[in-house]
Parts: sequence; C-alpha cells; structure tokens
Amino acid sequence: MKSGYFLRAFGGAAAAGVLVGILATSVQSAEGAAAHRDARPERIVHGREDFSFTTVNSLVGTAPVIVRGTVLSAAAGRTVGGEEDGGADQARNVTLRVDAVMKSGGYSVPATLVLEEWGWDSAGNAYQQGNLAWSEVGDTGYYFLDKDVMLTTWRLVSTQGRVLNKSGVVHSSADPSGPLYALIEGRTNTDFYAELKRLLDPANAGQLTVLPQPVPATGEQQNEVPEDDVTEAWPDDSTDDGSEPTPYPSSS
Repeated sequence: MKSGYFLRAFGGAAAAGVLVGILATSVQSAEGAAAHRDARPERIVHGREDFSFTTVNSLVGTAPVIVRGTVLSAAAGRTVGGEEDGGADQARNVTLRVDAVMKSGGYSVPATLVLEEWGWDSAGNAYQQGNLAWSEVGDTGYYFLDKDVMLTTWRLVSTQGRVLNKSGVVHSSADPSGPLYALIEGRTNTDFYAELKRLLDPANAGQLTVLPQPVPATGEQQNEVPEDDVTEAWPDDSTDDGSEPTPYPSSS
C-alpha cells in the first residue's frame, strides 16, 4: 500500500484526507460532509508529492498503469476526517472510460474505472491540487495511474500525471514552471502518442527511469498534517467564493 501522491494542509481542514492509502475502514463514512459544495474550485492547493518528474521517460517508467481514457461523469466521493480533525474533506469521483491500456503494471484494468481527485473542504469550498484542474465530462487523454489495495478508486501517480488531448494538441497537468510541462505542452497528439509507444516498447524497457517508491505511511503517519503546504487564490478572482451554497452535482 503506497502513500498518496499529494499531502495537503488547508487551514483547519482535515488534511489527512488527501493521504491515499489510509485504511478504508476509516474513510468510507459520509459523516461531516458539507451541506453544499462549490461547483468549481476556488483555491489552488500546493503540497508535497511522492514524485516530481522532470522527463517523460521517468513519468512513463514510474507510473504502474497508463491508460488512454475519456471522462464519463463526476460525483461527490468519500469523506475523510471529522470534527476532531477540524472538519471533513470530500473527494470527487471521476468515472473514466478506458479506451486503451498502454501499460498495465500487473493490474487487471477494468473497462471503466473511478479516478479520485480533490476536492472540497468541510465548508464545501472547492479546491484543486496544483495545476491539476478538475476533470470535466468529455475530457480525453492519457492518465498515469496507481492504485491502493485498500481502496476501490484509482489515483494519478502525481498531479503531473494527466495529459489531455484537445483537438489533436496535448496539454500537461504539470507545473508550467517545471521542466516536464515544457516537454509535453503543445505537442501534437500524434507525436506524444508515438513517444509513449516508443518508450513502452519492450525493446526499450531497460532505458526507462523508475523513480524510487516512497515508504508507505503507517499508523499515525497517515494522519500527520504537513506544515509547509500553501494555498493560493483562484487566478483573476474567477471563483465561486462560497458566499452562496452551490448544490452538487454541478456543471463541472
């Protein structure tokens, strides 16, 4: 069981909820979920991650599963935390149709899977993780995935682990200021797909870079809140500011 790809601290919210890998028995309850949820993120949240990729090679080599898929729907997911933690955060479950499995990593990859992304805080205020915008119905692209044995949902191996194909041009979820973004953003889908196929060719297996796996969090480590994480306001003040309840499901 691996630790989650994103650690988060957001005011008094239950940051432990972003730790994927926490025992399933402690995260399936809807207790403490917000009465309303913003329709779209109003904050960008940054935190430590298991991996920081600088090349397409390392992203491909490290991600256990790579699929090409299309988003079918999104709905509110599990809640984590409670009053004793300062409030419950809630995930967003994205149903992804798997159009092609490019790398299975020993997993049995279903025809549709549920991808977990974040999320809402205890007040129903929505946030996104780094440059990873919320998935929208109809999104199609490449998803670099992992799965925790204690959960039924899947997750991106990193917030860098999604590449969307829009009208034949690919767009990276990596930080625009980092090296990986520049290696992916704006390329033609044909070119990017060809690179993935080349890297995944068994003849090139020995050339892939596989980053060391993080030590799984256990016990109380799963509930630790990192102290150096930061949040930032949504760019250009384009936000649902939470001043009025926004029921879910939303247009996003």
